[in-house]
Amino acid sequence: MLYACLEMNVKCPKCDAPLPLNGPWEVAHCDHCQADVKIPHDYWTDTIGDIISAVKHELADGEGTQSTIFSDFNTTLLYGRLKPYCYKCKEDFEPDEDAKEPYLHTCKKCGRKIPVTPAPKWLRKKRCKAVKLVVYAELQSKAEDEGPASEPICFSCSKCGGALEVDGTERVVPCEFCGVKVYVPDDLWLRLHPAKAKERWFVGFDERKVPKEED
Repeated sequence: MLYACLEMNVKCPKCDAPLPLNGPWEVAHCDHCQADVKIPHDYWTDTIGDIISAVKHELADGEGTQSTIFSDFNTTLLYGRLKPYCYKCKEDFEPDEDAKEPYLHTCKKCGRKIPVTPAPKWLRKKRCKAVKLVVYAELQSKAEDEGPASEPICFSCSKCGGALEVDGTERVVPCEFCGVKVYVPDDLWLRLHPAKAKERWFVGFDERKVPKEED
């Protein structure tokens, strides 16, 4: 089995901020504008289909390349032909390519737990029939979990100037002094809920099933 490593983000169609895609998400949550952006299946089958074809036919082990795709989702993409490895100790490993259920691979060198997931059925179509599993990838983009994101931060009520404490649990905070409901501004909200970073993930595929290059 061959592996393609990926790092990618698209431009959020709502606010133009970079939106990391840390897995084959059907819906991506933008931490900047809080929009939920639907990512069509065709986007993934086309993009990953191109990547596994390039990894199979054009790239040698350890080689990679960068690409920019201009379409409905302007994409910045780094991909290469690389086996999965432990991010902590850099040890290569072989996932169970026949896994039927998600599992955590344990690194034999350092003990780190690494998520391995069979590719979703909707992805294993068209030019992606060779895809078998994903490593390190999240299968669903999520907003930050509810609960305090950091230590409380003080800011002033926009009506009376009273000092308010916010911890990131609510976007609208009632002022205890004048009773008005105050909307937490974007810069403060992002400080409490840092934007998700772009992360590397891997796609494992059966090289025998990758379509031949088109003439």
